[in-house]
Amino acid sequence: MVDKYSPFLKCYLKYTFSFLLIYFYLIFNALSSDLRELFLNLKKAPDLTSAQIIESKIWDKWLSSGSDNESNLQMKKGTILLAQGELDKALELFEDLSKKEPYWAEPINKIATIQFLKGDYFSSIDYIKLTLSLEPRHFGAISGLTQINIALKKYDKALKNLDYMTNIYPLNSIKKLRPFIIIMLKKSYI
Repeated sequence: MVDKYSPFLKCYLKYTFSFLLIYFYLIFNALSSDLRELFLNLKKAPDLTSAQIIESKIWDKWLSSGSDNESNLQMKKGTILLAQGELDKALELFEDLSKKEPYWAEPINKIATIQFLKGDYFSSIDYIKLTLSLEPRHFGAISGLTQINIALKKYDKALKNLDYMTNIYPLNSIKKLRPFIIIMLKKSYI
C-alpha cells in the first residue's frame, strides 16, 4: 500500500518544497527591496534629520529580520541586555542567535560591538568582517571598524573605512573625524 502512494507523496513533497523555496525567495526579495530603497534614500537624504529617520528604519529592518518571531524577540532581549551593560549575558544570547541564524548579519554585528566594548579589537574586527560579508552596507559595522583602526593607529585604514561608510551614508556624523584622521595620518609619516 505504501508503494501505491509513494509517487503521490513524492510529487506532493516536491511541490511543497518548491513552494517553500519560492515563498522564502519572495520574502527575502521584499526585505532586500525595502532595504535597497532605504539605502538609496539615505544616500540622497537632503538633511541630517531626514537621514536619521531613514537610518532608524534601516536599523528596524536589521533588528527584526530573523527567520521567526522567537529570533526577533531574542534580538530585542539581547539589545536590552547590551544597553544595560550586561555584556556577558548579551554576548551569550547573540552567539546562540548567530548559530541559529547564520545568515542574519545583526546578531554577528552585536557580537562585534560587545567585543569592541570589551576592548578585544581583533576579535571585533573578525566579527565586523563577517557582518560585512552578509551586509556590505552595514554603516554601524563600518563605523566601528573606523573607530578600531583609529585606536590601533592604523589611520590609512580608518580613512578608507570612513570614505567607504560616507559613500553609503553621506550625512553620518562620524565623517567629522576625517580631519583628525588626516592629521594623525600625516603625523604618522613624519
